[in-house]
Amino acid sequence: MSTSQVPQLPDNQPYDRKMPAATDELRFVRFKDPQAFLEATKRYDGSFMNLSLGSIYDYVSSSQSTAADPSKSAVPVYLVAIYRGDELLISLTHTATDFAWMLCIPTGTTEALVLGTSTTPGLLVPAIDLLASSTLVQLTSNPLVLDKVIGPATAVHAFVAAWSALLAARGLSVRPTPGDFRSRVSYVSRASLAPPPPTPFPHPIVQATAYDLDALAHIHVAFQTNLQKNLPFTKAMTHDAALAYMAGPIQDRLVWHARVDDELVGYLLLGRVTPRTIAIRNVFVLPSHRRQGIAEAMVRGVTRYHLDAPPYGAQPVHDGPPIFGIKEEVNLNGADANAERIYRRCGFLFPDRTGEVATGDIDPATGRKGWFDVDFRDLPVS
Repeated sequence: MSTSQVPQLPDNQPYDRKMPAATDELRFVRFKDPQAFLEATKRYDGSFMNLSLGSIYDYVSSSQSTAADPSKSAVPVYLVAIYRGDELLISLTHTATDFAWMLCIPTGTTEALVLGTSTTPGLLVPAIDLLASSTLVQLTSNPLVLDKVIGPATAVHAFVAAWSALLAARGLSVRPTPGDFRSRVSYVSRASLAPPPPTPFPHPIVQATAYDLDALAHIHVAFQTNLQKNLPFTKAMTHDAALAYMAGPIQDRLVWHARVDDELVGYLLLGRVTPRTIAIRNVFVLPSHRRQGIAEAMVRGVTRYHLDAPPYGAQPVHDGPPIFGIKEEVNLNGADANAERIYRRCGFLFPDRTGEVATGDIDPATGRKGWFDVDFRDLPVS
C-alpha cells in the first residue's frame, strides 16, 4: 500500500512541538504516515517497542492492511512520539486494525531515562504531560477516539491521569476502568535460550497449512471462549468468523499446531512481525490435553525456529529460513503467572520470584531487564 493511500490527520503535515529548555528539550512529533514512523524508529526495533512497531507492520502488510477491508479506509492513522533531542522516549500509535492505542517506551537506557532509576529522577511526568496535551490538540475535533490504551503500566497510569485532567477541563468526565487486566511483556533471544530437552517431544509441532483451517477455527473458538472468562471485554467468536480470522495468518505461515493421535489439540499464533522481532500472540491447548508439555513444546520449537537455533523441535512447511527471516527476539505479552514458568523454561526473561529476590530476568547479552509490566485501560467518557 502506498503512503498516499494511508489516511492521515487533517493537515497531513509534519508536526513538531517543543517544550521549554527547563524540561530537557522534550518535543512532540507527529509522523505523516506509517512509513515515516517506521523509518524514524527502526533503530529502536526491539521487543519493548513491538506492540507499536509490530502492529504498524501488520497494518501495512498485504494480508492485514486496510486495503483488504475498504470499510476501514476512512479511519485515521495516529502516529505521535516524544523525543529528547534526537532520542525517542515514548511513542503513541493507533491504526484501524489496533484494539487500543499503543503506548511504548524503547528498551534500555531510554526506559531508565523516562522512568528514572534509584538515583536519578525520570522524565515521565513532563514527557507524558506533553504527550497528552499535544495529542489532544491533534484530536480537537473528536478526542473520544482515544478510548483505550495499553502499554508499560507506569506510563499508562500517568497518561490516563493526564488525559483525564485535560478532558475534565473541557467538561468531559473520563471513567477509566480499574486496570483489572494486568500482564507482562518479555522476550527470548539466542543468548537467553534454554538448552533443548534431552528427549525430543513425542508429538509433532507443525507449521499449519490450508488443510488445517477448519480444525484451527474450532480450536480458536475454544480459545476465545476461554479468554472471555478472564477478559470480559473479549467477544465470543463464531466458527465462520474464526475461519475468516485464521485464514490470513495460516497463509502467512504464522500458525503452528500440535496433534496427538491425529487430533489437533493445541495451536500457537504469531504476529506483529518486524525486521528484528516477532510476537507470540496466542498459545492454547485444549483442557483435555493440558499438563502434557504441549504448550511448552510449541513455544520452545517455534522460538528456536525463528531464532535459527537448531534443533528446532518444530516442522516448518518448507526447508530453509523462516519466510519473515531470522529474528533477534521472540516476544509475548502474557497474563498468566503460571504460564510464565513455562516461558522461562524456554528462555523468556520473565522474573523468577520464588526466592527473596527476583532472578533470571536480565538479558545475558545486554545486561538489561528483559520484561515490563503492562496495563490496559478502557477510557469511557460521560
